[in-house]
Amino acid sequence: MPQAPFVPVIPAGGAGTRLWPLSRRSRPKFLLDLTGEGRSLLQSTVARLEPLTDQPPIVVTGSGHEAAVREQLDQLGMPAVVLAEPSPRNSMPAIALAAALVEREQPEAVIGSFAADHLIDDQESFGRAVASAREAAELGYLVTLGIRPTHPATGFGYIEQSTPGPAGQEDPELATSGALPVARFVEKPDRERAEQFLATGRFLWNAGMFVVRASVLLDELAAQIPPLARGVREIAAAHGTERHDEVLARNWPRLTSIAIDHALAEPLAAEGKVVVVPTSFGWDDVGDFGALARQLRARAANGSRGVGGTGLRTEDGNGPLDASDVRVLGSAEVDAVSSRATVYGATDRHIALVGLDGISIVDTEDALLVLADAQAQDLTTLVARLEERGLGHLR
Repeated sequence: MPQAPFVPVIPAGGAGTRLWPLSRRSRPKFLLDLTGEGRSLLQSTVARLEPLTDQPPIVVTGSGHEAAVREQLDQLGMPAVVLAEPSPRNSMPAIALAAALVEREQPEAVIGSFAADHLIDDQESFGRAVASAREAAELGYLVTLGIRPTHPATGFGYIEQSTPGPAGQEDPELATSGALPVARFVEKPDRERAEQFLATGRFLWNAGMFVVRASVLLDELAAQIPPLARGVREIAAAHGTERHDEVLARNWPRLTSIAIDHALAEPLAAEGKVVVVPTSFGWDDVGDFGALARQLRARAANGSRGVGGTGLRTEDGNGPLDASDVRVLGSAEVDAVSSRATVYGATDRHIALVGLDGISIVDTEDALLVLADAQAQDLTTLVARLEERGLGHLR
């Protein structure tokens, strides 16, 4: 069983372009209740980790979101440490800074990085996976949680498990933890390649969850990107002193802006230092409106509370349609005829749908989006054009 103290780290950032106009720069998706269950994604993440942690989690967010994050954590009533980044520097500096603070107090502690904006359904399976990852992390590995794929998804990265080596070369302690060696990480594939991955049985979805000793993460980072490790350790050393603001302002802009996958996971996998715990709990990064629509329908089918429908009337010439054909998140009043759609709205406008199939509609006070779920990934192109059209205020 794991022995070292466990401290969750929750990076809470992102521009929110794939869920615009629900998500904005000033109100990214981790601050939103996207399932109608009365909690934001951030609050759900903190609550999910609370039974597993030995110390309050560390939430790392942008300075512009610090006040909102603190307010939501206060509403939740669970203790947490909030670190504010002066500017976005991607996931590696955020996680490394939290690791440096943990290392300063407890060098042997294990940290786990879990994004603030993911959905996870099975708490028990998640807890078992984290416990296994902690065991492997105490052996000195960088551990990731890999999701067994249910379909050839093109919106996720993949993790390839190593093929078994000769008998007797396995790490017996690692085998006890249930973790397996990683051969490589692969970026988001096209559908043909994703199908090939699934056919091998060796590939898992990369959920971006990492568990590792704080000291191991920083020592390995010092070998890969020395100035980054040195910078966060200097900031952590000044934390809580009168020098902190000056040290942070001097070091933070110089830190390499890079994701943890590229900074550590990929190079360490090539050195045999990364292992994966295969898992099957329901997981989604809610990357676009197509993914969110699937989640809302699945939750409605499972009887989850808060998943729309209260403002919905559906009928055709033959009588009522199945209410799961149209899901409503928010207070919008919707009439639908022969439609399969998802509606997100809280304005006073009456919304009427006729003959729509696979559509998401987002109705806000200053923007209206109508999107085909099958092309949800293309929304980023539209959002990128807002600035050049003088509509940057809508971002």
